[in-house]
Amino acid sequence: MKRSMASMMYRLTGLAGLVCAAPAYASGDVLMAEDTKPTVSVGVYAQHAGDKIVYHYRVSNNSSQNINAVTIGRDGQNDSNPNNDVNELSELPSGWNAKLGIPSTSANTPTGWRVSVIAPEQSAAHALVWEPLNERSPKLPAGQTTGKLSIALDRADNHYLSGHAMITFSDGDPINLTVPLDRLDTAPPAFTVILKPDQVAAQNNKLVGINASFIIKGDYDRFPSIKLESITANEFVDVGDIRDANFGLDDRYFKVLAEDKSRTGRVYTVTYSATDASGNQSLASATVSVSASTVPPVVTDQNTLPKP
Repeated sequence: MKRSMASMMYRLTGLAGLVCAAPAYASGDVLMAEDTKPTVSVGVYAQHAGDKIVYHYRVSNNSSQNINAVTIGRDGQNDSNPNNDVNELSELPSGWNAKLGIPSTSANTPTGWRVSVIAPEQSAAHALVWEPLNERSPKLPAGQTTGKLSIALDRADNHYLSGHAMITFSDGDPINLTVPLDRLDTAPPAFTVILKPDQVAAQNNKLVGINASFIIKGDYDRFPSIKLESITANEFVDVGDIRDANFGLDDRYFKVLAEDKSRTGRVYTVTYSATDASGNQSLASATVSVSASTVPPVVTDQNTLPKP
């Protein structure tokens, strides 16, 4: 099969020291007609893993053909013109470099497969391709699903969640199919804020340290990003009544003034946000109650009053 030089794209592979050209399919390799496209879906979710963001892909091959490659972040525009394909990814894998490729610690692949960075010349955008190491490596068989495709980044990149996947079939002439990524994690984290202590006695001019902890439940990301959003009160607070609170950061210790100016009890409401790696966010609050102040009665000894 002939392929023109205009249809070539350049791959920076994950093999050490290897830089090679990998051709896209020429106009003779037409995509399947709409009514004969095999059914393939690619789902994605993200997780926090230490200081990294890891994107996991699940490929379900419900077609009657074997899959020979899965490319993430490449939109084939669903036509037969390989020259208008668009790369969609911005952030490169953690530890990647042009000479050594993607470190094994930053990626997961099916057995016998490898993952590489694909980028055309003079373009900041790139794509990732998972493919067999050689002709003897297993393909993704028809009717099966694999979730062994993941990549770690140093910073989040929403394009890894909202872009496209290009599927290459190995039966007969190679055929590409572009499908949108299906975001699997759409539910915000369920979490509870616990403040200790949550009840303090009123003490004039006394600052009390408060520690925050959390109970977090998530189907996909069990370590969402936590941020202190606000601390409010049911009565007016002066500057200095709330100390050491760093809003917008993962701050789990601060101080509040244990004083009740209204004599009915002051209540601080502390709100945190939890944002998972797929971008879903929820808010949760807890309170710190300062007991109502009591003013002891003034008792006057009549014997000590001055005589008229």
